[in-house]
Amino acid sequence: MRRGIMLVCGLACLAMAAPAAAKDAWVSLRDLAGGQPVCLQSNGQTFEYTALGDGQELHGEIGGPRRLKITSRYLFADGDEPSVAYTVTVTVDGQEVLSRRLTGKPYREYARCRGEGAVASLRRAYVTLPEGSHQVTIRVQTAGRGQVALRAYRQVKRKRETWMAIAPEVYDGMRHLEFESGNGSEYYHFDAGTPLLLRLSGPTTLRIRTRLDFDHTMNGSQTYTLEVLIDGEPWRTVHHDSVRLNSALWLESPDILPGDRKEIQVPVPRGAHQVEIRCVRPEACGVAAVLHIPKRDLAR
Repeated sequence: MRRGIMLVCGLACLAMAAPAAAKDAWVSLRDLAGGQPVCLQSNGQTFEYTALGDGQELHGEIGGPRRLKITSRYLFADGDEPSVAYTVTVTVDGQEVLSRRLTGKPYREYARCRGEGAVASLRRAYVTLPEGSHQVTIRVQTAGRGQVALRAYRQVKRKRETWMAIAPEVYDGMRHLEFESGNGSEYYHFDAGTPLLLRLSGPTTLRIRTRLDFDHTMNGSQTYTLEVLIDGEPWRTVHHDSVRLNSALWLESPDILPGDRKEIQVPVPRGAHQVEIRCVRPEACGVAAVLHIPKRDLAR
């Protein structure tokens, strides 16, 4: 086992070059009136929506110019058919600008945080607001007995995030990846017996990029499972399907081939925390990882 540099705030980091050009982002609108809050969940994460019944609406004042995105999921009730139609209508300053008829079908990856009833797959609709302040109303009508879960977002322009590479405190060994082009990067290797361990000061976002070990006899897609713990408590278990890269190699271990890159982003709450990354499946797994946090978070 090797020990790297402990990250608190004074950690020496390697800069990852990233363009500073603006990109589109979506910010949730939380000040719209109407409906009732409803919690949905998927893969251990929870999401807050607003539930509207037939004929109910959300409304509020929104400034333009900007685009609005409206996402919706039908919430099935007892007696509903397997497929239920509903309509989302948007009016701006009293004038109808959108009316979308949508269909909800049960989606196994989503569930309610509390209570029973299937949740439908995601549907999206977009509206463009002109310059100035506008009164916006979002209304739903449904042919079923259930409700419609809505989230509304406004579009904003943000600079692209600049990420900084960080070193874990505990890892199994170093790996250097080299492509046919000659480009390369440095990874930290871990396995079932030696997880990655690091300490972070939040709030921040930890970006974890991993590559599964392949030997020359492994063909096709291989599955591996990672578990992320924060302060010893499980945060999330993630399953990845990986394929072997034939255009790159590990300089230290040419008999082992890297898999394609997979990514997880972990929200780290305020304060000092210990983050542990384990490989739990397959039993004899080997994984290489590179870790980053946003550059802006180092300035705190």
